[in-house]
Amino acid sequence: MKILRVAAALTIFIGSAPAYAQVTFKHISGEEAARAVRGNTLNSEFAGGKTFSMSIHKRTESGHVERHMDWDEVFMIQDGNELLNFGKTASNPRQESPGEFSGSTITDGKSVMLHAGDIVTMPAGMWHQHVLKTPTLRYVLIRTEKPRS
Repeated sequence: MKILRVAAALTIFIGSAPAYAQVTFKHISGEEAARAVRGNTLNSEFAGGKTFSMSIHKRTESGHVERHMDWDEVFMIQDGNELLNFGKTASNPRQESPGEFSGSTITDGKSVMLHAGDIVTMPAGMWHQHVLKTPTLRYVLIRTEKPRS
């Protein structure tokens, strides 16, 4: 009887859960990942949906000051080094597209040096800038849509 109650509770819980895009199994070897980013700058998405994406990136140039209002991001450094600048405000902020902003400099920021193996979580709305310290930087980027209030 207890098992039936648990099964019924799980059925109600699962039945009331919102529907999400299905992620399918995919394996990418280290060699395939390296091949995907052989060009100068590449964004190679290998999983995703409406509220989630996972992609491999290669940078050969430092990035500009930016913030994304709708996306939390996780950076997993695979190869290379960078100085990641981040903070709550930037000078000369301007909206480039809905929810996407650029600025001149981060005005109240901090910096952290990132190396292969490091993982960083960047919440939506946080100003950030990637400053390369090696000729190239290779990383995995996971983006999840910020829940709406």
